[in-house]
Amino acid sequence: MNGTAQTLSCPKCGSEMRSYERNGVTVDQCGGCRGVFLDRGELEHLIDAENSYYEREQQQRPEGRGEQPKRKSKKRSFLENLMEMGGE
Repeated sequence: MNGTAQTLSCPKCGSEMRSYERNGVTVDQCGGCRGVFLDRGELEHLIDAENSYYEREQQQRPEGRGEQPKRKSKKRSFLENLMEMGGE
């Protein structure tokens, strides 16, 4: 490259897109329609990261003793958290 930053345009609406990295994956998000675009192989990487997240969460959970778990607000998924953080 020649040292200049390349600006991406959204393939859906044509607005400028921004890129940010989460968990080793570069995510491109449109500033207009808020669409999220991934390059080849990045979706698989996110799926692997989400699976690892849930495996760790399950290992940290204590074994059930026949008790009903206390109801808590719905936990957000790994991907929901990832997309909410977008570029902070």
